[in-house]
Amino acid sequence: MAKRKELVLRKLAHDTFASLPGETEEVVEKKRKGIREETRGISGARMIDISRIKSDPDQPRRRRDARTLKELAASIREHGLLQPITVEYVDHGDYFKIINGERRYEAAKLAGLSELPCIIKDIDRRVRLTHQLIENIQRQDLPALEEAEAIQTLIDNQRMENPGYSQRAAAKELGLPKTYVNEMISLLKLPKDIKRSVRTSDAFPKSLLLLLVRQGDEKNIREFCQQLREGKLTVREVKTKLRKSKPTRGRPQYYQYQFRAPEKDFILKIRFRKARVDRSEIINVLSQVLRSLKQDRA
Repeated sequence: MAKRKELVLRKLAHDTFASLPGETEEVVEKKRKGIREETRGISGARMIDISRIKSDPDQPRRRRDARTLKELAASIREHGLLQPITVEYVDHGDYFKIINGERRYEAAKLAGLSELPCIIKDIDRRVRLTHQLIENIQRQDLPALEEAEAIQTLIDNQRMENPGYSQRAAAKELGLPKTYVNEMISLLKLPKDIKRSVRTSDAFPKSLLLLLVRQGDEKNIREFCQQLREGKLTVREVKTKLRKSKPTRGRPQYYQYQFRAPEKDFILKIRFRKARVDRSEIINVLSQVLRSLKQDRA
């Protein structure tokens, strides 16, 4: 009743001032919708107009598979969104920011839904990032580099308040083995150009990236990646070669050719100042040695 009375008074005032002579400047003030308008309560959640929901720019997941997103949209179109997404109300912007459920939100937009079931929570940025990371790890494989960057972001944010926060603490909070967290963070040591390639290609599974980063030699890493991109080697062949090669520690590992005489009279060793050597290079070096010995004899 009060709202209707207010509307009648507004209309009366508008009609009254509109009839007065002279120019009037219309001041349009955007009315805040707040946490209730364009939302309605359901069991344990609220139905919120989809236009008031926005993605979180800090969301760990950057890439989404278009095919699986369309499949999810088709399922939502037929059965509806069965599981609510989690959001928080942003007071200064008067909208709802997604905490968990980015994929469901994107699929719901594709499906043409006008409102979504949401659970409204009020949590800080660090806790929100943790929730998003855990959800992405548990629901669908997060691209390896995005997962590594999200874990590192979580550690960096936590260290702002607790300088002693460690990878072990992050592993405990995420419910993951410490060795797994250490390995994921090690992926950030890959050369920048390799990381750019990995982001735009599905040819680099997590297991392969971990083998690459253990090499420690950027030249070797680039050669393997180039052979894989050009189709000269398959992922399985690259993995086999990487497992056979010894990872470098600190300085690049030098290649050493060794020959044992059948009669076991002597052992010949030639050490090269690089990690990889072709057969032709070994033959060339042996030829130089023979020429040098012949010259000394003469």
